[in-house]
Amino acid sequence: MDLALLSASRAQVERQGYALLPQAVHTAACAALTAQFEIPTPRDAGRRNLLRGLADLPALRLLERLAQGLTQGPARAVRAILFDKSTAANWGVAWHRDLGIALHERHETPGFRNWSLKEGVWHAQPPIEVLRGMLTLRLHLDACDAGSGALHVVPGSHRPEHPDAPVAGTGSVCCAACAGDVLAMRPTLLHASYKAAIPQRRRVLHVEYATTALPAPLQWPAA
Repeated sequence: MDLALLSASRAQVERQGYALLPQAVHTAACAALTAQFEIPTPRDAGRRNLLRGLADLPALRLLERLAQGLTQGPARAVRAILFDKSTAANWGVAWHRDLGIALHERHETPGFRNWSLKEGVWHAQPPIEVLRGMLTLRLHLDACDAGSGALHVVPGSHRPEHPDAPVAGTGSVCCAACAGDVLAMRPTLLHASYKAAIPQRRRVLHVEYATTALPAPLQWPAA
């Protein structure tokens, strides 16, 4: 990726909590990844725990380098989820922040709460310091806009001084994207996704990266 664009995107992520990087993953890498998710009649809203099955694909290696460039550190993937919105699975998500993380095992640890087991993987809400050291990359496998359920975000809402929630999306922007575009965002950024008014396939690979270790004996999931 162009170094000037990477630097500008890094600054925008720090200032506004997100940045859209156009055509960050080339067509061939996207096509290879998309082939992993071909279902004749998709009825599921997505899939969890994809890290192990996808870690060696070119698109994931490109995302890892991008995450390291944006964080200027040894970022490692710690969770991957496919969101698959379609005519058979059309849903909306209210305004929220991503406050939970995936963990290798459950160990009661000060500051970690709201434990839950999702498809065999432990999750918990960590201290805010852990979340501040994380970055999410959302790779778009299909084009999407406001009509097809693109993500909406509130710029600057990743900062602690921002109000907890917008009033009816006040100040929000729609992150329309093309296939191959990557949306980088902090997990504490307020975001929402509306039901598609014009339902069509909208696949997004959501990959979370961590830049810090967890307090022992907690560990991030193995890739």
